[in-house]
Amino acid sequence: MDFKQAIIDNAWGGINLDYGLLHLQVATPVTVLIFIVVMIFFLNKLLFQPVMRTLDLRREKMDESLRQSERFNKEAERMGMEFEQSLSDARKSVMEIHQAERYEGLRGREKMIEKERDELRAEMTKQTGQLQQEFAEVQKRFVKLSNNLSVKVSERILN
Repeated sequence: MDFKQAIIDNAWGGINLDYGLLHLQVATPVTVLIFIVVMIFFLNKLLFQPVMRTLDLRREKMDESLRQSERFNKEAERMGMEFEQSLSDARKSVMEIHQAERYEGLRGREKMIEKERDELRAEMTKQTGQLQQEFAEVQKRFVKLSNNLSVKVSERILN
């Protein structure tokens, strides 16, 4: 047996399994298994946990952003409703003011018309009075002229 074969045979406890073409030492799979376990441990600590932590933080931030977005949407909806209510109240107030001003304008116009009617009635009464007075004067003059005419006609006829 040569030196190399002796080292292989005695390495890692010297357990050697020979299956024809497959030469297997028990120490090799155990070593590989230990190496894999150590690699999994280090990869977990150095790579997987930070990546998972980052993904979890990202998910939490996304969830928080969604919740905040929902709050903002509700707040915007509430503010929109308040705005619509304020706008409706303002329109109602403007309509009430407009109606009140219109009513006040109509009342003012009616008062002016009534005042004008009263003035026209007073003027008509005054003019009627003057016309009656003038009529009475004219009637008196007519009677006087008529009497004068009768006197003159009777003087001419009798003369």
